[in-house]
Parts: sequence; C-alpha cells; structure tokens
Amino acid sequence: MSESNDLRNETVSLNGPIESEVVAFHEGRKYRRNSIIIGVIGLFLFGIAAGVVAFILAGRAEANGVKATAGKVLGVLDVIGGIMVLTIYFASNR
Repeated sequence: MSESNDLRNETVSLNGPIESEVVAFHEGRKYRRNSIIIGVIGLFLFGIAAGVVAFILAGRAEANGVKATAGKVLGVLDVIGGIMVLTIYFASNR
C-alpha cells in the first residue's frame, strides 16, 4: 500500500491543545454556516428575531476563530428590515 493522505487507518486523539483548537474551529464553521442560513431566511421571514439569532451565532463563530462577517451583516439587515416593515405597517394603519 502506498503512502497517501488517506486517514482511514489512522486514529486521532482529541486530548491535546491542537486537537481542541481544531474542534473549536469546526464548531465555529458550523456557527458561521447556521448564521448565514438563518440570516438569509430572516430576509424573507421573521426579520427581527432571525436577525438577532444570526448575529449571536456569528459572534459565537468569531469567538471560535472563524470570520463570520456575512452572518453579522445579514443579522443587522434582518433587524433593520424588520423595523422598517413594522414601521410602514403601523404607519399605514393610522
């Protein structure tokens, strides 16, 4: 069997600092992905609530060392859009 980058026969322990950083980075990527998904959904539904959740998840991603600017921007846009929709709605019902 030739040497390759195949990890099927190798084991990885999660006890050292390097492994814990990898796990934290992986968690950060999941938070980033979820913040983007919720941020995009929030553009169409549940604006303010989804925006807050997207912003919080993006903050957690950045705490784990992953850039999550898109999630934060989408979260802010969701909140601003939700406030605008509510303002227009209540202003038109006067």
